[in-house]
Amino acid sequence: MSHKPILKVYGNISPVSEDFFTELAAVCARALPASRAVPVLSRDGDTAGISFEGIWFPVEELLKTLSRCVTQAHTGRLDVLDMENWRLDRCVIAQGTLCASSAPLNNVLEFSGL
Repeated sequence: MSHKPILKVYGNISPVSEDFFTELAAVCARALPASRAVPVLSRDGDTAGISFEGIWFPVEELLKTLSRCVTQAHTGRLDVLDMENWRLDRCVIAQGTLCASSAPLNNVLEFSGL
């Protein structure tokens, strides 16, 4: 059964060790995607990628995992698009910190020229 995605989550983080990837995989396994055709979590070398569209994703748990595991060496980004409330929440990972921001999707689309 397929559901219209009300939440989209995209991101990447690197470098990711085997242990860090295992922790990310445990969190992402709880997601409820619209389709199982595309894996929620993937790996390319030392970069972990998240690609999710569906009805529920454990965003808070993922942010807690990132907060606990991120070091000065990590870089990345996590975008959470709430299609129901028309918002973009972004978390940028740099210099050992997570920096969060939020904006209406209309603002994001205007800025990108769409």
